[in-house]
Amino acid sequence: MALRRAAQRIRCNVRRSDLVLLLDTSCAIVLPATPLIGAQAVAKRIYTLLADIEYELQILSGSAAWTLLQHWQTEQALIVVNKAVEVEAVSTLQSMAQLSQDLDTLPYLAFLANYPSHRLLNLFPYDLALRYRCVPVGADRGVLTLATCQRLNQEVVLHFQEVTQRDIFQVRCEAGIIEDVLCYWQNATVL
Repeated sequence: MALRRAAQRIRCNVRRSDLVLLLDTSCAIVLPATPLIGAQAVAKRIYTLLADIEYELQILSGSAAWTLLQHWQTEQALIVVNKAVEVEAVSTLQSMAQLSQDLDTLPYLAFLANYPSHRLLNLFPYDLALRYRCVPVGADRGVLTLATCQRLNQEVVLHFQEVTQRDIFQVRCEAGIIEDVLCYWQNATVL
């Protein structure tokens, strides 16, 4: 009962396009098209709403989140907290399925052996990397390889091509890699 009340409070504190789902003793907040940093901000905001419950918080993204939602969909007891958005919930889950498939089509960069060279970093503007959470990890024959957590939309890629005068090739990686490279990049420009 306390979890259901907390879920109602959470529902009032997230966007209409977000979903709050309940299954037995678990609650999931689905934040479609939200970068990891946005999900972390939501987690901080709802922290106070969970004061009366013992809980464990996990932030999942990409295929891990999709796998969890698929598992929950097979359970009969899945409840959409706000019935008014139940139709939107199905649409959102389908959109997440497409996003998951899109992410799976990007080549996966498991790790970087070394930080990108200063020459490579100079091929791409730092402010764009920071804004779009992507970093250059390679360049070859007029193609710049960018690591990202989320597939960049076509308009953004075209803008990057215009700015860099290179074709853009995207690879998928964990957010931690991008954060590490951005931190390294910022420190390298200060020196």
